Amino acid sequence: MVASMPGFVESRTMPTRRTVRVAEVLRKELAACMSQSLDLEGLLITISSVELPPDMRQAYIYVSTLNPELNQEKALALLLRNRKEWQGRIGRRLGVKFTPQLIFRFDNAIERGDRVMEILTKLELNKETPVEDQPSD
Repeated sequence: MVASMPGFVESRTMPTRRTVRVAEVLRKELAACMSQSLDLEGLLITISSVELPPDMRQAYIYVSTLNPELNQEKALALLLRNRKEWQGRIGRRLGVKFTPQLIFRFDNAIERGDRVMEILTKLELNKETPVEDQPSD
């Protein structure tokens, strides 16, 4: 996958076994780093997914939070502040030639899912509301 930036065409490629394995190890190691970080204490930030392009030069880390009051920009700033330290720690643990650059993005899938559920619930309620029958002659 290529970054969705102006000038780039986003293309989805099938992940290889290696990229899936490395992404899973990255997720676990990064979760451990995040749980030990005092900056993130009490923020309830979770890793939704990790995506790696075939060259594994970047790792797109999708995060979400269960805290509705948390400002997304503030959370991303905290993650970016710790990124270099975490990359170094993960690089030593992974043992790969290049440590992927960690790129954090907020995953809005939970909010989108909540919105879809809200719409479906409204549609279901409208369906159940009886329409007044017209008297037949």
